[in-house]
Amino acid sequence: MIRTAIFTYLLTLTTLASTASTGNDADLQNLKQQASESAVVFVGDSRTVGMKKTVYKSIDKDNEFFIAESGQGYSWLKSTGIPNLKTTISSHGNISDWTIVTNLGVNDLEDADKYVDTYKKLMDDMTSQGRSVTMYVVSVNPIDESKCKSVTNAEIDSTNKIFETSFADYSNIRYIDSNTYVKSILATTDGLHYTDGTYKSIYTYILKTISGWENSINIIV
Repeated sequence: MIRTAIFTYLLTLTTLASTASTGNDADLQNLKQQASESAVVFVGDSRTVGMKKTVYKSIDKDNEFFIAESGQGYSWLKSTGIPNLKTTISSHGNISDWTIVTNLGVNDLEDADKYVDTYKKLMDDMTSQGRSVTMYVVSVNPIDESKCKSVTNAEIDSTNKIFETSFADYSNIRYIDSNTYVKSILATTDGLHYTDGTYKSIYTYILKTISGWENSINIIV
């Protein structure tokens, strides 16, 4: 059900971009209504901030929400990220299907196990409330080691292995390995943060993956 809802949402976004360029307000409003029952929330650090700034240059997306802050990690997730996430969901009663996309960890790779425990507890809470929510834990994406010296790709790979193998007992938590893909297109501004082109590619890769239609939809950003 979630994948069907998200695919409908993504397909609508693509059509919205085309319709917006034609200036047909009535069609635009109808298409927005079609996507109104499902939503995506991105939770992350400065990389998620950068992705939002990049993709929102193209088209506003009514049912996408970003909860992100530069330089943050696990402590911020607990104190600020999750409370804001819960507020976002509870304040949009018209939305029945939620997808949470988390992309944290590059600032505190050593806290991988804490992230895992907290994600599980969050989803337990959502389930107990009867909410239709799926979480996608996105891999920590690579750095350019010639420019960034604060972490290594080997350390990132070790953290990703924990994320990849820790959710087998949770059908509503899934892992996205974008790290392998990003390594093939890597372009950064400072070794840690990405160029606009790389951010767009990551965004598209994530949405295509969660929709389950990786080869069947062209997302315009």
